Amino acid sequence: MIETDLINGCKKQDRRTQQLVYNRYGAKVLGICRRYMKDRERAEEMVMNTFLSVFQKIDQYNNKGSFEGWILRITVNYCLSELRKKTNFNTEISHDIIQLSDRNNTLDSIDREDIEKMLATLPESARIIFNMHAIEGYKHKEIAEQLNISEGTSKSQLNYAKEKLKKTFFTEFVPKTKNS
Repeated sequence: MIETDLINGCKKQDRRTQQLVYNRYGAKVLGICRRYMKDRERAEEMVMNTFLSVFQKIDQYNNKGSFEGWILRITVNYCLSELRKKTNFNTEISHDIIQLSDRNNTLDSIDREDIEKMLATLPESARIIFNMHAIEGYKHKEIAEQLNISEGTSKSQLNYAKEKLKKTFFTEFVPKTKNS
């Protein structure tokens, strides 16, 4: 079934078509939800909320961009909305943030599946911002607007997440100096 058939079937509230949409995009939606949510149950709840919203708001899809992109944007928005209720982005990171140099960014070469496992070790606010910036590709200005925080908070949370991941998972890659 092509994308326009899926959209039209959803507009007619055809359950078979809705199931096809879920089957086609469900794994990607779950992947996004698992990166944002700490536990699988919350992620699965966000998946269900996403698809309920997609099916209820299908008439709002205006054929600008891909249908998949529209669904994934709804997914991110639902996750962020849920997390905004419970996360204070301004106070959750520790005060001993160490700035990383961009040229020493080991995280660029890590597999997405490994990143999902590593993200689970981060505090919620740092995990969300790392995910938005490093994986989803949001700019700090966009993150700040989405989460109602300052760009500086977004940057410091990202740096904190990178440093924590570096310390936790990459210590064996850091060359030892004579003093260590």
